[in-house]
Amino acid sequence: MGYWPLLIVSGEAKDLSHLEPFEFQCLPRDHAQPITLNVRFNDHCFTTGFAPAKHDPSDIMPTRLVSKTEVRVFCRERYKLSFRLPELIKAFGGKRIASTRDGNLVRVESPDGQTYAIFFTMRKQSATRVNLFVVSAYPVGKGKKVADTGEMKFDIALAKILRGKKARFPNR
Repeated sequence: MGYWPLLIVSGEAKDLSHLEPFEFQCLPRDHAQPITLNVRFNDHCFTTGFAPAKHDPSDIMPTRLVSKTEVRVFCRERYKLSFRLPELIKAFGGKRIASTRDGNLVRVESPDGQTYAIFFTMRKQSATRVNLFVVSAYPVGKGKKVADTGEMKFDIALAKILRGKKARFPNR
């Protein structure tokens, strides 16, 4: 069995194998050797918060699949977009990221003209390993602001985290 148990939505099996944990190499700024990023995904990449006006209670995800502290329902749009997540993350490299007021980092992509925000945290595991946890990923409506800070390149933030420092972002 994989990281994610089988997901059945309205009698239909949904494959989550694309959200299995994985590792990849990335070169932090001013480092001679690449380091390993361990990537894991939260259920927020394929679920959304339960809203009684929009969702039927029978759509609520079982707690064995999602957070035990939140009521979540399957989201077809997030699920569809989640298939791109592994490749988008592997391409972070020198791309720009920002930070939210909660301290999550965010990288915004625009596939097919739609803004797709990827919220994640990074924690140093060792001198050559960093854990990257994708907290959430979802499409953002036009004109919505997802970050509270200025931007920084991913490889610079990664180097700071490896030095045991917080990735402090410039003000907007």
